[in-house]
Amino acid sequence: GTLAIIGVMSTQILHPVNLRVAEKGLYDGCERCPRAFETTFASALTFTQQIITGDSWGAVSIPIIEESPATLLFFFSVFIFIQLM
Repeated sequence: GTLAIIGVMSTQILHPVNLRVAEKGLYDGCERCPRAFETTFASALTFTQQIITGDSWGAVSIPIIEESPATLLFFFSVFIFIQLM
């Protein structure tokens, strides 16, 4: 439930920024990164990978935050929300 809602929001908020990052070629060597927030399922999977398992936080999130610093608030909110569950 909650991860699905976060997935929908991520697809709307993060995917457009992620496309710009991918177009700049900043994901060299990361095949999955350009599609990390492409769909609700992909977004939920990405956050599961990043927050729950603690894997590859910087591979996708840092380039997105550098491209659009306002996304830091979204990432931080999701992190706090998931940790409180």
